[in-house]
Amino acid sequence: MKRVLSFFLAVMMFITVVPFVSAQSTFSDVPRNHWAYKEIQAMASKGIIKGYEDGKFRPNSLVTRAEFAKIMIAAAGVDIDKSKVSQTFQDVPKNHWAFYYVEYAKPYLTGYKSDTGNRYTYKPDQYAVREDIAVALVRLLGYDQKYQADLSVLKRFNDDNRVSPALRPYVALSIQTDLMKGSNNYYRPQDAITRAEAASLLFRALLDQKDDETKVVFPSPEKPNQELPTSVTDNFNSDDLKKWDTDKAIGTWEVVNNQVSAVTKDRKLEHFFLPLIWNEKANTDRFEMSVDVNADGTNGLGGLYFNGKNEKAHVVFFTKDRVILAKVDDVNDEDYDIIATSSYKLKSTNKLKIVVNKDNISIYINNQYLFGQQKLKLDGTELGLYLQKAATKDAPKKITTLDNFSFKLVR
Repeated sequence: MKRVLSFFLAVMMFITVVPFVSAQSTFSDVPRNHWAYKEIQAMASKGIIKGYEDGKFRPNSLVTRAEFAKIMIAAAGVDIDKSKVSQTFQDVPKNHWAFYYVEYAKPYLTGYKSDTGNRYTYKPDQYAVREDIAVALVRLLGYDQKYQADLSVLKRFNDDNRVSPALRPYVALSIQTDLMKGSNNYYRPQDAITRAEAASLLFRALLDQKDDETKVVFPSPEKPNQELPTSVTDNFNSDDLKKWDTDKAIGTWEVVNNQVSAVTKDRKLEHFFLPLIWNEKANTDRFEMSVDVNADGTNGLGGLYFNGKNEKAHVVFFTKDRVILAKVDDVNDEDYDIIATSSYKLKSTNKLKIVVNKDNISIYINNQYLFGQQKLKLDGTELGLYLQKAATKDAPKKITTLDNFSFKLVR
């Protein structure tokens, strides 16, 4: 309950810029027939919402993303330690007024990542939009851990294609749990949030919740005491890619029809990596990994990578008539160093399996040994899925996809 109250207190920051000395129950610009009158007055009566010195609420004023970060800090009851914060976003330096709010509120916020995966921006002066609020409320209440997102609910709205791909599960959950609703068959995911809408959404999420002590679950992106897995399988039945470190991914990866692929808007980017979340501190020199590469209408150009470090990695992938083991040293360079190769006629579906035993690698295709390589220098622990830009250049008509992934350590 204490954290719920923290969120209420946070509402004051969210909907007040110049606070009045005391809370007031009515506002001259919020008449009784205002659509959010009930929500605004209910929160004002609890001393949570404060108006302006002129007695107005200014319900149509918009809220910036920087202001939204501040609200989420108060919501989570986070104590800020300014000595242990490094800069994540290029456009929120340490001298920005919202720097510490943004850094500490990241578990609840949306941000922007370049396709190369090495540059993040927050866009603090832009307005917070409805899909941002959906993410924050769903994660704050723990609904992303408690419920399974049903993406089909998005089809109720004529503008479902305007929902950002990575945010679709959260928006779906906001609809499923009645946290947020659309109007006239439109969800308006990219519409900026007004102060009145903020009051209404927070009222619905908190004051209207029953048994709120069991529903308010504060998310943690990483659980320090949780042991990371040493074996992972993924058939991509879920769109959220929870088993993958999408924050470190190179390229934009998405699940489509229970298969995963990647695209990019970066003209320079040539190689896509999707790193697996696994226990990299375990015995990492013996493991096996497999994936199905679906190349219907393409030349393949996809598979697996391992020994990843600093955007460099060994890769194993298909071409139209070969299987290649190579080293990628620059994700922006289409060239790669071929280490070994063997002839193979590409099929529509191709099962690739690699077995790493210290400095030796064995490569299997469709459960048959194809070739191997000895004395590879392995000093990186990152591994996962790999695609080349050319594998998806003709999307959506022709695209290489990956599915039926499996990984395990071998003792």
